[in-house]
Amino acid sequence: MPCERKPMRYGHSEGHTDVCFDDEGKCIVTCGSDGDVRIWESLDDDDPKSINVGEKVYSVALKNEKLVTAVSNNTVQIHTFPEGDPDGILTRFTTNANHVTFNSSGSRVAAGSSDFIVKIVEVVDSSQQKTLRGHDAPVLSVALDPSDEFLASSSCDGSVTVWSIESQTQVAQWKILQKSSDVSNAKSLCRLAWQPRSGKLLAIPVDLTIQLYDRNTWTHVSTLSDDLISQVVNVVVWSPCGKFLAAGTIGGNLLVWDVEAKLCIERQKHEKGFTVCGMAWHPSGGRIAYTDTEGCLGSSVI
Repeated sequence: MPCERKPMRYGHSEGHTDVCFDDEGKCIVTCGSDGDVRIWESLDDDDPKSINVGEKVYSVALKNEKLVTAVSNNTVQIHTFPEGDPDGILTRFTTNANHVTFNSSGSRVAAGSSDFIVKIVEVVDSSQQKTLRGHDAPVLSVALDPSDEFLASSSCDGSVTVWSIESQTQVAQWKILQKSSDVSNAKSLCRLAWQPRSGKLLAIPVDLTIQLYDRNTWTHVSTLSDDLISQVVNVVVWSPCGKFLAAGTIGGNLLVWDVEAKLCIERQKHEKGFTVCGMAWHPSGGRIAYTDTEGCLGSSVI
């Protein structure tokens, strides 16, 4: 599959970054260890808008003109978008939140923290919270399924857990990850993702592969792999149509599969081989934005 890629742009200081698009795909939004959120009109934007939200930002999510960040003061904050005005604190943890994400409608935010806890918060009334306890180590990543029935979380305890949001109980768990003591020394961020619309499949980065699990049976139904992958898969994202899955690796590989055919249709290498730690698919499906651990932003037309 032919692919157009522009040179990467310096976006943030060296360290962990994250990226997302706005609802219409008009802007790319990045965050980094410099504490800034940047709003880019395109990869060619020489003057992106910058919003300082804290000392460090670990994760960013955007929906319905609400910009949510996980910040190093142990809070999950909201800012208005695109203005960037502070709009309150959604929730607090006893240590850093590592990942934040919206549900598909934007009514809820889920966050996972290094205090082993996952919280699900109603955006319009942040006093309405659900707390999921059961991990034995920091939470790496969280994902809300499109039906708002389940939440999946990955953890440094080596497990991926699926929770019933309503009952706040575990419905499935797989001990498939390498254990670590903290996010900083985890082999992978294990950014997992539900298939859009149906939520039928849950995609989980496991070592050099992506494992797919069926939501009806919680069984492992498929594995995506490729000979190009020589280092651990860090992050996966589905195309909006739910047909394709993209992955970024610790070694700087970017790959796209046709999931049903189990066929890798796109392979790229980061121009400097840096770790890909953030990925987002454009809402129209034709482009992927990605960020690395050196603070840079890239984009590929698929």
